[in-house]
Amino acid sequence: MFYKKILIIAIYLSLGLCQSFFKSSFPNEIGFRTAKSSGIGQTHFINSNTSVNAMRNPAKLYYLDDKISIDFNFLSLLDSERRSIELQDYFGDFLTESDYAFNQNIFNYLHLGVSGKISNVGFALSHGPWSTFDYKYTEEVRGSASFDDGIIGIRDPIVGYHILEHNGQINSTSIGFGFSITKNLSFGLGLNHLSNGHLDYNLRVVQLGSSTENLAPITNSAGKSILNEDSFLSLSAILKKPNIEYFFGFEEDAELNKASNLWISDNSGLPVYIMPGTVENDNFSTIDPGNASQFFEIENTYELRYLPNLYIPKPSKIKFGINHKEGTKSNSRLFSLEIIDNRFESSYYQDFYKINLGIEYMKFENTIRMGISYKEAIVQALNPETLFSFGSSKKFGDLIFDFGISYSYQKYKYHDLFPVQGDVRPDFDTIHDSQWSLVSTILYSL
Repeated sequence: MFYKKILIIAIYLSLGLCQSFFKSSFPNEIGFRTAKSSGIGQTHFINSNTSVNAMRNPAKLYYLDDKISIDFNFLSLLDSERRSIELQDYFGDFLTESDYAFNQNIFNYLHLGVSGKISNVGFALSHGPWSTFDYKYTEEVRGSASFDDGIIGIRDPIVGYHILEHNGQINSTSIGFGFSITKNLSFGLGLNHLSNGHLDYNLRVVQLGSSTENLAPITNSAGKSILNEDSFLSLSAILKKPNIEYFFGFEEDAELNKASNLWISDNSGLPVYIMPGTVENDNFSTIDPGNASQFFEIENTYELRYLPNLYIPKPSKIKFGINHKEGTKSNSRLFSLEIIDNRFESSYYQDFYKINLGIEYMKFENTIRMGISYKEAIVQALNPETLFSFGSSKKFGDLIFDFGISYSYQKYKYHDLFPVQGDVRPDFDTIHDSQWSLVSTILYSL
């Protein structure tokens, strides 16, 4: 009954409050996580308990049981996005925000692997998504209408839709080994290969009638961008002391594009996907969409075109963590802290720290996990991100079922994705973004 109530609450919150973050061009590592580590404050480095340790912490593979285990990780990202414009009063002061677009999406991913121990050497083979580009945006466009006396009109007619869709992901295949020199000291090595991912994009305008009022002059386009493949090593070590464990780790960087193709707005400081510009003699001259005043000066043919910009570098990582455990096997308390230093070679993305803190309380068959994660901004235009998480676990013989739920929120400024000539806004749009993620793990020992 305890777990049933937790799951019902989690699903209800996921469907009712989920929001998304427009970050299709950012390095967003969604995969190689477990439900256990997700619930304990995103401590994937020190608390993962499946084959994902082939990448995250190969030294931990040495402490596996002699049995062969298979695991399945199911990840659901529940995304939405609320875009608002600021309304001003007669004196030009801020009055309120008014939403003009709201999108909700659910994306599902599967990760699987096998792990075990042979002759005092732990091993794991793991495969699943490392990063995703999935994003869907639909904006309802309304025109204007006049009504004769005596006829009540409460809404302007719909004239069409602006649509932008991204689909694609980067997968990783990892194999790791863990061994020990002494009883309390283990080392591990992981070999990780990032596949040549792809981004499928679709930009279009849907016109419902004869009117084109407020519809952006979009050049409909669809296509695919291909990323390079690359490999990197992951190393880790674990030092065990009474009631406490120390973790040390390192991951190499990887580059899936040899050069940055991002077009960065000089005004917003964020990537641009849909580029406005003028056309004269078949020459397309771009306009920074963050500079709304330029739209007043347009005299030539005006168009919106899609820029298949993509630059997804993987940072190198220096990792440190501590696990402190008290109590007995049937009644224990775990306190976890990990610090990850992410370093980019890119001049656009800035180095950042991620600090994860979590606890786990176990009493007989009941397990409660919760935590908090703090991540510095990856670019200057964004704010640091705080993530809250909780989870639980249940064992059925040789099968362990875990689930973890996390929530994060981000608010930032971004220009209108589909600017219309003559529509100059007093400021950037306000984007309210957040994300619920639900991770469930099934671990079965053969």
